[in-house]
Amino acid sequence: MIRTDYVRKVKNSLFSIPFSLPPVLALLLLSLLFQSPRPLHAEEKQPVATKTSDSSKTTEGLLASTEQMIEHLILQIERQRESTPETEELSDNPRPTSFFASIPNIKPLSGSISSKFGIRVHPIYNVPLFHSGIDFAAAEGSRVHSTGDGIVAFSGYDRGYGQKITINHGYGYKTIYGHLSKALVRQGQRVKRGDIIALSGNTGVSTGPHLHYEVRKNNLLVNPTAYFFDDANPDKFITTKDASAEESGNNS
Repeated sequence: MIRTDYVRKVKNSLFSIPFSLPPVLALLLLSLLFQSPRPLHAEEKQPVATKTSDSSKTTEGLLASTEQMIEHLILQIERQRESTPETEELSDNPRPTSFFASIPNIKPLSGSISSKFGIRVHPIYNVPLFHSGIDFAAAEGSRVHSTGDGIVAFSGYDRGYGQKITINHGYGYKTIYGHLSKALVRQGQRVKRGDIIALSGNTGVSTGPHLHYEVRKNNLLVNPTAYFFDDANPDKFITTKDASAEESGNNS
């Protein structure tokens, strides 16, 4: 590029020289200048093409790496969404009511139990999995009651549970209500035993309208049916499974 500019400047300067130069010398110089661009252009053409090609390859490489970074970030975000609820769950109930008022000792609704606590063949995955709670048969829109006094630790959408409510009763007790069609309480709200907290539904991983109900004691899953009959002696309830069992997705 520098040589081409130089030649151009030389040509302009020569054309500006008075025609007092001898004709033969003038013709000789002009013929040399008009012949020189061809080899000069030929010499310059290859590097320019090479630079253009290299630049194109570099640009394509940057675009490809940027696309890969974006795809990787999207994948990370999607995985995070799948592995965490939409909002953080409250970890504690700082001011629980009395011990016996807090124990979850009633049925959350009046429907019959359609699926028991423990190992069962999953209705969707068709393999034996641990069922982390019990299911109540219920028409969509049935009223769901809090089974004990407590504070709403979570109210929102959470993976296979669908629309879900978690109540922290204090004294190590939590209850979970899944596959709801509508939540009627918000996070942080205090509720009493028997309060209507939601309407049953068919959200999340579910084969039909029902309520999935769990009881946890010190973050261990327990059989909720044990609490329906004898709340006067809560120590008799045997913890059966670590709460990590929910990772199996068998909460439908």
